[in-house]
Amino acid sequence: MSRRPVRDPDLLARAEEWLRAGAADVSSPRPAATVMLVRDGDAGPEAYVQRRVATMAFAPSMLVFPGGRVDPADHHLDPATPGLADLAAHMGVAPRAAAPFAAAAVREVHEECGVLLSVEGLRGRGHWVTPAFEPRRYDTWILAAAMPENQHARETSGESDGGGWVHPADVLARADAGEVRMMPPQVWALEALASFADVAAFLAHRPRIVRVDPVLERDPDGTLVLRTDLP
Repeated sequence: MSRRPVRDPDLLARAEEWLRAGAADVSSPRPAATVMLVRDGDAGPEAYVQRRVATMAFAPSMLVFPGGRVDPADHHLDPATPGLADLAAHMGVAPRAAAPFAAAAVREVHEECGVLLSVEGLRGRGHWVTPAFEPRRYDTWILAAAMPENQHARETSGESDGGGWVHPADVLARADAGEVRMMPPQVWALEALASFADVAAFLAHRPRIVRVDPVLERDPDGTLVLRTDLP
């Protein structure tokens, strides 16, 4: 179990307002997928992140991985697509249930940073749900994939205004210092990446995946924390 104080000012304000209103308004999470695009750097594995523009309704100005919600067309991916059965088995679902998330992951990465992935290249990493106090909530599968050779990641959607390749330890230190903003799933995923010597070892690892549904709690000293039961 992990307990992290809610430090981001915007998140804290929304959490406090939700509690003052009685914590009764909870929206249903929308299905989504996000991808940790990774490559080997001089100091170890690196991940590609994007800073969402300040005008976005969800996670404005946050560093995120490319991704987004599942669209109706994503449900048309053939369950027999190469690589999907293995990914679904790791996710703990049937190939037909995994298909829309895999399709959304490939589509979103191409739309947001111009990189074309294959379903065969996707690996499962986690499954997180946005906390109940957020007005926009997502039920998100976190996947990972190696940066394909001879391709270049860049902002292509207009939804971000910064970002690039980061070393996990460096960006986590910047987040602790308040220089950049990240949500708990991105922090957790980058902490995991930082423990591997190279991308091959990271992608070969098959972590136990469980649905993580953060719970907002208040400590005796008044601090708001998010409790997450991590695998």
